[in-house]
Amino acid sequence: MAEKQRTVAQPISLTGRGLHSGIEVKVTINPAPENHGYQFKRTDIEGNPIIRALAEYVKITERSTTIVDKGASITTVEHLLAALYGMGVDNALMEINGPEVPIIDGSAKPFVEAIKTAGIVEQQADRVYYTIREKIEFKDESKGIELTAYPDDEFMIDVHIDYQSKVVGHQYASLKNISEFKAEFSSCRTFVFLHEIEFLQKNN
Repeated sequence: MAEKQRTVAQPISLTGRGLHSGIEVKVTINPAPENHGYQFKRTDIEGNPIIRALAEYVKITERSTTIVDKGASITTVEHLLAALYGMGVDNALMEINGPEVPIIDGSAKPFVEAIKTAGIVEQQADRVYYTIREKIEFKDESKGIELTAYPDDEFMIDVHIDYQSKVVGHQYASLKNISEFKAEFSSCRTFVFLHEIEFLQKNN
């Protein structure tokens, strides 16, 4: 039997500062209809433009992820989107009164807890899946990035990072089932190197 789409049971809000903008922002996660996906509504901009969280709208990935749709943008979406997917939410409308999702504690956990508090409800429509039928590779040698997707019966992710840093070192993580996200991955925090902070201070 096909799994059904899901959304949050009621709106829930979080407030905090944007990591890069420093602006105090409020974001509200709202229920959304079937086949809506993830969308952001900028309530601080005239006309309240909608920004759809689609891969083709990703424009910047330097220290955060920025998506741009019809000229409107939203930054640092990665923790909130990870929480939605990790909690099995397919449809949600995020109303936000600023240019950036609040960083809160630097992880996806506050968003996971908010979604848990709001509750999740099943909808009528079936989930739609992309099926990988052959090996897919992407490489960006200038940035040292490599992504490989293999056909499999289950959704699994293996991640390796190496920033050539004695502080961080070489790290490896493996998610064998999306059900592990809440307990094992949602509390993982973002980080920044001291030399990056010094660079930003000198150039601002």
